[in-house]
Amino acid sequence: MRTNLTISKFFGDDKHMGKGFWGSLLGAATPPLLNFARAAASPFKNTKPTATCWPLLGEARSQMMPTPLAEVDGVVDRLSAKSNEWSAVGCAERAVMLRSVLDLVVAHMEEAAEVTTQHKGSYGAGLSEEGYAVVCVAMAVREYAEAMEAGGTPKVLGVKRRPDGQAVVHVGPVGGLENMIFPGYRQEVWMKPDAQYPPTQGHVYRQAAAGSPIDGGVGVVLGAGNQWVITILDALHLLITENRLPILKMNPINEHIGPVAEKILAPFIERSFAAIVYGASEQGAHLVKHAGVSAVHMTGSVKTYDAIMWGGAERKASLAEPLCSKVVTAELGCVTPYIICPGKWTDSDMQYHARNIVSALVHNASHNCNAVKVLITSAAWPQRSEFLDLVRQLMKGAQPRVAYYPGSDANYKKYMEAYPDAEVLGACPQDAPGVLVPWTLQANISVADVERGLNDTCCSFEPWCGVLSEVVVPADNQGRPARVDDAGKTEVDSQEIDIFLKRAVVIANERCFGSLSVAVFVSPDVMQSMPDEVDRTIAALRYGAIAGYSSHVLCMCVCVCV
Repeated sequence: MRTNLTISKFFGDDKHMGKGFWGSLLGAATPPLLNFARAAASPFKNTKPTATCWPLLGEARSQMMPTPLAEVDGVVDRLSAKSNEWSAVGCAERAVMLRSVLDLVVAHMEEAAEVTTQHKGSYGAGLSEEGYAVVCVAMAVREYAEAMEAGGTPKVLGVKRRPDGQAVVHVGPVGGLENMIFPGYRQEVWMKPDAQYPPTQGHVYRQAAAGSPIDGGVGVVLGAGNQWVITILDALHLLITENRLPILKMNPINEHIGPVAEKILAPFIERSFAAIVYGASEQGAHLVKHAGVSAVHMTGSVKTYDAIMWGGAERKASLAEPLCSKVVTAELGCVTPYIICPGKWTDSDMQYHARNIVSALVHNASHNCNAVKVLITSAAWPQRSEFLDLVRQLMKGAQPRVAYYPGSDANYKKYMEAYPDAEVLGACPQDAPGVLVPWTLQANISVADVERGLNDTCCSFEPWCGVLSEVVVPADNQGRPARVDDAGKTEVDSQEIDIFLKRAVVIANERCFGSLSVAVFVSPDVMQSMPDEVDRTIAALRYGAIAGYSSHVLCMCVCVCV
């Protein structure tokens, strides 16, 4: 069984208020309260950005000694001997251990942020960017603890069915605090259309309650090199959701955070319910092939996945069955598209969403699988040029970042060979160490070319650096007269919008590499006048993570496909 746990979507208004009503009400009231608090506190705040801190590179980076293979074997044996014991550990005891981990996350949050910032750099925000990543771990651990305190099957905020019968589970935000942190957000699980109804959860814990606990054995996590927190979250998923004892093989790119990770996971490591090892491909391959390992989860490249499953991409076509018979799950990257639906956007909405896009581009020097890479826009949208100008301005003003991830310069060169006229935005400081990829924009790429597989590097190749492309869908008004609003401004009619959304979905599904993450921007007027079309657009996207934006609100859901 293969599970894809991802973050996804929905704009829809909350018709199923239930237990989430008061939290939603508080969340709706939060933005004006925060605006008031921000204005009141502004005279006392130090809003000056911190100094740039370039990352440690080369030999200056902290390095861990590779774990000898004989020691790796001992780790597998030790955890294998404890897997049956772990399957018998009840929810209450697991919750206590998770609460201990949560305390350790908080205790070592600043240390983790400091170590990671040293190796990634800091660009005006001090430790806050990497500190926020640690907050994600804290939130996940708290949610796992609460799930255990609820016997492995926490209550949800509501369940509804789409017109085609697909179950949709409202799972968050939960309570006043989360709604204040995420005002206007909505998190849902969209089950597979053929999944049983009502939907179920906590299979491992239902089995244990029935007297048939599941021994998941030992699983290996081949850690992500860009975000160490992903490795921690993957390990917790194996441990709590799948009943597998995880061995974390740290990625050489961020292995410097390993000692901090060991401190955070100490309640599990000390009882041999988890372990951390170091090394590169030798240790990874040894673990994947080890007879004592029952499952593998990796975050990385298609090349690594093909090596695990087929012994290399070149052998894939000649083999009827994979070489690896273990349970293998993987996150293999994505050229993340953002679909910008034409509509009537206010100036503040345009500025907000342009900033959102550029923030998603520059974060972590764009070394993120869910970093925006392609904007899909409509030539019929009257505000398109204005919106692109806002994006340009923000890209020009964004501080350059060192592309610390290996291969970034080669990826940028490949992109520029495909788009030699791309706009290079912003200057590159002369004192920057290492590779400094400038923020780069290629606008006005023909959707017809991309659909034919021509000039489609922007969609087929994941650049893993700070480039952004725009693919433009031409107007399709078929001779219909232009609509003009009361202010004399041209409007896009509903038929044009519907045609655009359908074509944009095809581009995202069929032409953009990967299926991890996508975003859809829909203005409030379109949301109000075309809710069914927007819903069909969301449902048609074959992605695990779908973010929906409307006005100053982001609503998202968690979609589990089994």
